[in-house]
Amino acid sequence: MMPLNKSYAPIYKLIAVTALLIVFALTWIQSSEEAPPPITEHSFEIGHAIWTIRPYPAKVLKNNTFTLELTDSAGTPLQGASLAIKLDMIGMVCGDVVFKMKEASPGHYTGEGIPLMAGMWKATLTIENGDKTYALERHLQAVR
Repeated sequence: MMPLNKSYAPIYKLIAVTALLIVFALTWIQSSEEAPPPITEHSFEIGHAIWTIRPYPAKVLKNNTFTLELTDSAGTPLQGASLAIKLDMIGMVCGDVVFKMKEASPGHYTGEGIPLMAGMWKATLTIENGDKTYALERHLQAVR
């Protein structure tokens, strides 16, 4: 192994300090993000969705209940749809979590998802109704 050239020492120090500042800034920005609300409302082509997560913020490595109230454009419960949610941690390349929702009562769907790590997640809901497919997204915070 070759010894480091001492004339490059100030450059190495500058690179190290810059890297530390970048890591600190990214950590501060991520930690200062306000947690999205536990209940969100979404309109889509054929209706309206009210999406609730309990407990909130979601708990890491625990079952968290995702509830959806779906209505059509007339306000009638949207029944018989096939729903699935994919959890994807923002800024990470770790595994996604996919789970299906079950219709508990007309227009009310429920399912359980487990975030793998603390941080901000994107949840993508896929609604299949007849021959149409719709996608809704929201963010959620997961904590230990």
